[in-house]
Amino acid sequence: MDDNKIISGREAQRWIVDTAMEMADAVRPTLGPKGMDMMLVDRIGNKVLTNDGATILRSLETKDPVASIIAEVAKSQEQNAFDGTTTCIVIMGELLRRADELISRGVHPNAIIKGYRLGLGEALKSAKAHSIQKDPYEAGIDAARTAITGKSAEDFVDVLSDICSRAAMISKPSDMMLLTIPGNTNDAELIEGLVLLKSPATAGMPTKITGKVALIEQDLAPPQAQVTLNDPAKIAEIVEIQQKFIEHTVDNFVKHKVKAIFCQKNIDSKVLQLLRSNGIVAFRHIKRSNMLKLASAMDCHVISDFADVNEEDLGQGEVEVVESINDYVTIKGEHIQAASIIMPAPTEQSGEEFQRAMEDALGVAYLAVKDQRLVPGAGTIQSLMSYDLLNCEQQYTGKVEVARKAFAESLLIIPQTLAESAGMDIMDVTVQLQTAPGLGVNVDEMELMTMLVFEPLGVVESALNGAVENAVSLLRTHSIILAKPIQEIFAEAERRKD
Repeated sequence: MDDNKIISGREAQRWIVDTAMEMADAVRPTLGPKGMDMMLVDRIGNKVLTNDGATILRSLETKDPVASIIAEVAKSQEQNAFDGTTTCIVIMGELLRRADELISRGVHPNAIIKGYRLGLGEALKSAKAHSIQKDPYEAGIDAARTAITGKSAEDFVDVLSDICSRAAMISKPSDMMLLTIPGNTNDAELIEGLVLLKSPATAGMPTKITGKVALIEQDLAPPQAQVTLNDPAKIAEIVEIQQKFIEHTVDNFVKHKVKAIFCQKNIDSKVLQLLRSNGIVAFRHIKRSNMLKLASAMDCHVISDFADVNEEDLGQGEVEVVESINDYVTIKGEHIQAASIIMPAPTEQSGEEFQRAMEDALGVAYLAVKDQRLVPGAGTIQSLMSYDLLNCEQQYTGKVEVARKAFAESLLIIPQTLAESAGMDIMDVTVQLQTAPGLGVNVDEMELMTMLVFEPLGVVESALNGAVENAVSLLRTHSIILAKPIQEIFAEAERRKD
């Protein structure tokens, strides 16, 4: 154990709570429509201006094991529910802060864990009871609008929320493509199909075709001879063999009536000439991720050996090249269940931030379209859950009940944070919510009122489950054993040699 540092008992609990509070405080100012942005600068000087909680936590380079666990919580929330990462981390930090207060007053962690779990079950029941059902399209718009509000894309929320809802009704997020180009964001466009920022590999190829599509993984080129020759006859023989190979390859595509080719790597110039003369349009240097999306959408295969093309390997679709500031190609078809969004942005920086906002909005819109149950936002659902838990019939006694009430009070951290970011008095807000829990925080008017803002029930449930389960996991931690970093071990070994 000489190479290990052991932290246990109350010291370990304090370390966990302090780290959780530090992580929560890092993202808390970004919560809500009036949340502040953070500028992230990496080691090589790349700058990102964002208020996305998941992006901020992902950028924190830390060796602290507790901080790494909390960053993974945010990542899991984003993967499961696409949004609510800041809410999840803020609630988790508040739960651990209140747990630390209870432990200092003599409450055992196991009693706190039981109280928290009981509170979680009741809170989820309360959230379901306060949920409302909407039409899928309207549910998608409401969810997307809430996700976009407070982000840099908020000025275009009407256009973008409509696009998100319609896209969510077409395909799942993994089959969606989001492309940013220079321009006015009000001109954003939804295309029922796939879009790639690519133009034909050579001039003169057709710009619109309907027919079979081949996806090629390797270089579309003849085999290269790795020999050194001085005999012109031998060189001519090799060139002739390569030419026959090219002709056979293109003839094979023509025989299978292929009209478009997407190649992950390069395409030889001689191959391009033959493809063009046969009326086949080709695109090269396609990203691997886009190749897989094309294969999924068209229910075909990425071909690894283009010399052996089968009918079942080919897709079917309508391919059209669209000329704009940045040319792009659309792939549509009767059986292509995919959606693409062309989103103009004024600058490269805003384009990156718009893309992050849209990824969250598309995800929550998809959740809302699948399960149309929505709950009131702007801190309303958290205040309703807190009120229901604090005013329900007391079923437990002693320390477990104290922990359950602490859980209920922790939920108010969300409306309190929204009010704080708007410059409102937190004490007044807390007192008012305890008597009128159906109100939300109107950050523009700086008052509590009934808000027509909604978010998917699934996002709230996921954030609450993630916050509680991970807080409980950390509360059960008795000791932290830190192995000596390998750099230090090597340094000591070097010193011993000297």
